[in-house]
Amino acid sequence: MPSLFPAGPELPEFKSLLVKGAYHPSAPIHLALSHTAKFPATQTLLITPSREAIAIALQNYNDDWLSVHSGRGRILEVASNITVFYPPTPAHFAYLISTLSVDGQSPSLNAMTTLDRPPSLIILHELSSYFMPDASGHPWTLSSYMTLIARTLSSLAYFSVTASETSAPPTDIALALFDSQLDSLKLPVVKHPTAPGRKLSKLENVAFFVQKYFELMAVFEEDDMFLSSSQEEEGNELTRQRRNRMHIFRSGRTEAIETHRWIEQPNLGSGGIVFDWGPSL
Repeated sequence: MPSLFPAGPELPEFKSLLVKGAYHPSAPIHLALSHTAKFPATQTLLITPSREAIAIALQNYNDDWLSVHSGRGRILEVASNITVFYPPTPAHFAYLISTLSVDGQSPSLNAMTTLDRPPSLIILHELSSYFMPDASGHPWTLSSYMTLIARTLSSLAYFSVTASETSAPPTDIALALFDSQLDSLKLPVVKHPTAPGRKLSKLENVAFFVQKYFELMAVFEEDDMFLSSSQEEEGNELTRQRRNRMHIFRSGRTEAIETHRWIEQPNLGSGGIVFDWGPSL
């Protein structure tokens, strides 16, 4: 079943999932692999702004499971059904998502954006990075971010129809958004005025509006429940140990339907990060 971990809690069924907070860099990879393994007749799309950024994040994090299994036959077979795109700007993203098509279903095909079959999952990764570096100096607005979501949902509707026509299961195509910076992103509803002396437009929390589009939300955060002393905190720093938790919410509900706790720490043999789901957690 789909999961954000190599061996851990499975996600509830979803058609749309928002993942925010300090999630581990390999979380979208684990979701892509586990979902694609569940639906081997389809494929998964991962759309992220920067090939370099995601590669560096994965390398620095060093997920032990991925290091051990990524070159093995079964994982290679699943990974062959995952396609990754790297549109560097919102304009490139909009062009990509609007030109994605399935082979045989469009009279004018772009070979770079033509899929051999409909996807069962589209993963959007770190969209805030398009807007964070220069949110105040560039005329970005709330709709700049929301348009990316809306265009993706439109693409999902197209793929759902295509899947139904070709009898390619499943017809319900899921959407997942991973954005660790979403809670920090603030954009104006209208562009800031350019005339001197004019008051800047009010900034809005983008997360408040984005969350309305998703039926399931996973919130990652550091778990300080077990940190009882400064000595223990220092010990965690020395061992690169992190205690985390994940709350899962349904749309419109303020109470979590699930909460999971775990420890991330280096494997003493390989140095890669492993997830400890000990009974005391």
